[in-house]
Amino acid sequence: MSNTETLPDPREGFSAGNDPLIEAAQQVDDAALRTALQQALETGDDAGIRNALAVQPPARAQRVARLLAAALDAQGEGIGLRFFAIPLVIVAGARKPCTVQGALPEVHLLRSLLEQHGAVGVTRNFGLGNALVGTEALDALSPSALWRAAGDPAQRVPLDGLQPEPIPVAGSREQVHLRFITGAGITPQHLPSFLESASNIGTWGMAMTKELARQLAQSGLEILPMPRPPQPLLTAAHAGRRAQLEAALSLFLGNTLRKFRMAVGDPEAVLSAHKLDSGAGELRLSLSTPFDDSLFEGFAWPLQPQDDAAEVSQLFQTVLAECRVPSVTVLPQVLPERLPGGSVFVAGRMLESLLPIRH
Repeated sequence: MSNTETLPDPREGFSAGNDPLIEAAQQVDDAALRTALQQALETGDDAGIRNALAVQPPARAQRVARLLAAALDAQGEGIGLRFFAIPLVIVAGARKPCTVQGALPEVHLLRSLLEQHGAVGVTRNFGLGNALVGTEALDALSPSALWRAAGDPAQRVPLDGLQPEPIPVAGSREQVHLRFITGAGITPQHLPSFLESASNIGTWGMAMTKELARQLAQSGLEILPMPRPPQPLLTAAHAGRRAQLEAALSLFLGNTLRKFRMAVGDPEAVLSAHKLDSGAGELRLSLSTPFDDSLFEGFAWPLQPQDDAAEVSQLFQTVLAECRVPSVTVLPQVLPERLPGGSVFVAGRMLESLLPIRH
């Protein structure tokens, strides 16, 4: 396996049409994009902002997200209201199906914990919501409403409408779930916000994991809630999805490699890029063995607009190398959502028909 091999990006391109915000996102000039974002926020063009956050290639979507977060932070005069979300990657398993409550019973203890560990810093009027918020709820937040609330304390804070989302736990193998704790605080423009003062999760992450596990505990449930560094509210969903997929990949490899090695030894790994019928893309990891056709497992990474396919490809290869998987094939072409015969993943025995002929 060569560390220079990367998977292609299977996603369709994005047409700018006549949208001035997307046209600005496709330019290299940050000033033009800042102006277009400001106009979109002032006019309440949330649909245009969401389209710009999905512009391709990923570097452009990342730039839109960065400048949008900066626009919200800059809305306050002197002292600004800063919104944030703390992603929670939750690994849970149970002997029988159960449901984890969607609200934290003692959220004030989490706030005290963050204060004790210096994570709050100079932020004042610091508050956390008690709802465990789902990704779709964050995606549905109005950028323009948040922008208005950041600049005018009299505006109704959009976080008030975020509802708790319980976590269904299947009574089988462990699964990785994603929720968010949202909050806000007031910070002078020239001083570090909570996003900066709490960025070193090593100082408070383990203590919060233990407290969250205590509050969410129930009989027959094994749960490990792992907080990640706080993120700007409008970009937290992407950071959370990324952390969830990384945790799910580690869990998948740990369980699956153990099963293969106990039965037949090391598997053959295949990395492939797939264009979905919807136009979206996935990168997939397939594990198989020539000694037992029934041992055939796979993991799919759905590409979000800000995901760089080459970078995720390298992540796959790094994790496989750390797990000492000796045989890894990186397919150079984009494959369809389903292969001929209906298979979603690529077994090693299929490679002869998929690899290009080399002379």
